[in-house]
Amino acid sequence: MSAELILGNLRGSIEAPAGCGKTQTIVDALAFSTSKPYLVLTHTTAGVAALRKRLTRANVPAKNYVLSTIDGWSVRIASSFSQNCQITSPVENSRAYYPELRNVVSHYLASGSLHEAIRASYSRLIVDEYQDCNQEQHSIVSSIAECIPTIVLGDPMQLIFNFGGSTIPDWQSQVLNTFPLITTLNTPWRWLNAQNQELGEWILDCRRRLLAGQNIELLNSPDSVTHIQLTQNHQQNTRLKSNAQYQLRNTYPQDSLLVIGDATNVASRHLYASQNNGIDVVEPVDLRDLVAFAGRLDTEEGNELASSIVDAFGSMVTGMGRSTWGPRLRSIIAGSNRNAPSPTEYALVAFIRSKSPNDLIIFMRAVEEDNNIRVYRRAAFNALNNAVNSVIGSGTLSFKEAMERSRENLRQRGDSRVPNLAIGSTLLLKGLEADHCLIIDTNNMNSQNLYVALSRGAKTISVASQSNSLP
Repeated sequence: MSAELILGNLRGSIEAPAGCGKTQTIVDALAFSTSKPYLVLTHTTAGVAALRKRLTRANVPAKNYVLSTIDGWSVRIASSFSQNCQITSPVENSRAYYPELRNVVSHYLASGSLHEAIRASYSRLIVDEYQDCNQEQHSIVSSIAECIPTIVLGDPMQLIFNFGGSTIPDWQSQVLNTFPLITTLNTPWRWLNAQNQELGEWILDCRRRLLAGQNIELLNSPDSVTHIQLTQNHQQNTRLKSNAQYQLRNTYPQDSLLVIGDATNVASRHLYASQNNGIDVVEPVDLRDLVAFAGRLDTEEGNELASSIVDAFGSMVTGMGRSTWGPRLRSIIAGSNRNAPSPTEYALVAFIRSKSPNDLIIFMRAVEEDNNIRVYRRAAFNALNNAVNSVIGSGTLSFKEAMERSRENLRQRGDSRVPNLAIGSTLLLKGLEADHCLIIDTNNMNSQNLYVALSRGAKTISVASQSNSLP
């Protein structure tokens, strides 16, 4: 039984290629009740959401586990033991705050001061996506392993977070030395469950080829893999990529679809979602653009505030472009408009004049009810909505403070809503799976990113590229 791989060992690692039963192994283990919950940690909110969805579907009691990102759990430790975990960087400066958080919590755990508290709180630790741990997170997990049984699961071929100056522990010399290898999973369950064993075996072969430094030849792929031949014409390529997702959705109307775009170009992913009705955006955990916008809500007035609102909402919804909404709002504010304001325009001008959070909520409701507007960044829109409601409820929070709290809540809990039709990057979609995946940009993908992208789809994989040899 797969649960025994985790529950039958006190310490170790399980190497888990994508789709080979890693998540099910975790779910099977968590189904066994204990007197103290299991602590389950992973890296991204998308990963938390996907695992929580599987646990709920399997009717695993919530009392059996505590599920969080590693950073989210570290925030709880730092908050609960603030005298011993003093952090000087402000949370809004995430680039400084989280490295300091990891370092401080790592040192505090290494002292052994929390060993008894951890033993009293959890029965064992399970860490998913371990290949993405940086050195400080590896130290945090290693310290917890000194006091409770610990099993880590990961795949070095899915290491795609090694950027931004992070030091990643070497899988062979450090990870396996601390957590000896228990087994390597090798059954492509994701594809077997979709009655598509041929695709699963091909994905495993792609992994072997990429590990060996070889290319993947799309011409030698199964029928469930489609190559979309791109050209030198940008407009034609845009149509090809758009047509590809509509064809998948029309052919498989009940199925889920993940569109994988350029990890380095957020605007291109937003543009794709805005141009293709029904595609939602998977958000980065820092929600940096919304935190900055919330700060402007606190400080700006009049036309300056109107411009910031149009820019911010124009990046979350269709139908609020700067070229039309900017001049229109300025004329309404100045009283020189010839046509009466629409309900949405009226609500926005009311907020600009009052700066009341209640009026901002009214405006956001008007946006959702406006037939000429469509929200395509639902997670971002909801996070902002939650922040504004927090301002109303508290009476003392600024918009920026409330947005920072909304972001941290999302970081710790994860986005509980995994879109059925979504676009993101490999960084944001790793840990998720779908019936179909459509890769619309391979230009900046190395072997690991390509493998992560290819392994998202259980029934079909579509790749848009100029070359049929990747990467």
